[in-house]
Amino acid sequence: MKERMVNSYGVLVTLTICLAAAPSLSAWDHPSHMATAAIAFSEIEQARPELIEKIGLIFMKHADPAAFWVAAGDAKGAERARLMFIEGARWPDDNKWTIHDRPTWHTARWAIVADDAPPEARAAAEARGGRPAGRALEALVLNHAVLSSTESNPTERAVALSWLLHLVGDIHQPLHVSDQFSKRFPAGNGAGTQEYVGDPMRDSAIPLHILWDSNIFRSTKLEDIDGNAKALMAEFPRSAFPELTAIEGPVDFEGWARESYQIAVDFAYGYGLETIEDPDAGLDPDKAVKKMVAFILEGISPVEDAPEVPAEYWEQLQQIVKRRITLAGYRIADCIIASADQIAAEQSYTGRALETLD
Repeated sequence: MKERMVNSYGVLVTLTICLAAAPSLSAWDHPSHMATAAIAFSEIEQARPELIEKIGLIFMKHADPAAFWVAAGDAKGAERARLMFIEGARWPDDNKWTIHDRPTWHTARWAIVADDAPPEARAAAEARGGRPAGRALEALVLNHAVLSSTESNPTERAVALSWLLHLVGDIHQPLHVSDQFSKRFPAGNGAGTQEYVGDPMRDSAIPLHILWDSNIFRSTKLEDIDGNAKALMAEFPRSAFPELTAIEGPVDFEGWARESYQIAVDFAYGYGLETIEDPDAGLDPDKAVKKMVAFILEGISPVEDAPEVPAEYWEQLQQIVKRRITLAGYRIADCIIASADQIAAEQSYTGRALETLD
């Protein structure tokens, strides 16, 4: 068992690197991240329209500006700002293997110990000391501080805004804040990357993690993003979220992640969903990663046949996902407005002639 645990740990570490490096395995997939941004922009435009021009200007100062110019195309004014804002939410996934990549920033995974977990699995979970693996929370605190500071230069603030857009979405995804330790996965299940289910939307086996990432939103066409965002806001207005309270600052971030973690405990892993273990989990890391990359890039699953996802689980997953995406969008808007207000307040005290978000 010890040999298996060491072997599983090696593969887990490698798959975690792959998890951070592969766009389709990082947090919500692009469509969901883009929807959170579309929701947030709509909220900011309604509540604080004077910030829209500044948001458009800030992305022109981004350290990696090409993606934002391409996303904006020939659009002008508020629409140009909106397109760059939506691009900002997916940018941290699109800059893999560049100098801007921050692989450890996408997750904050607390341990979930299954009832059947053997002593070595419990020891592995306990070794974390109650702390999450991954640095999403620290990254959120950092980028929120940079965005909110009068001393940040425009480029620093543009990059920080992109990460805030992305990371608030990340911590609202239950499998990005949890690892399960069990008899099958004594070193943890790699945030659900090592167990497979049947994809309800296509004839293929899919890692449990990707089932949550991809959910039902799989189109990056702008008209689909906009339609999804409007439908979500109509179905889940702010009044639908008693947990949506005024932003108090970085102290809120762990609480948001803990909400997602509880969903993982109660439902994602608490439902009793049948999964099949990746048959290659015992392979050496290089071969395991090659198979995962083949799945990501070519859709070739290492599992030919996986258990079907029960209709009840799939339906409830969809409702959870819709709520979490919408809530993340509202919270992103609130964070950005709070940052702008903090800068304005500091300016009023110091008399420094710095623009709010410029």
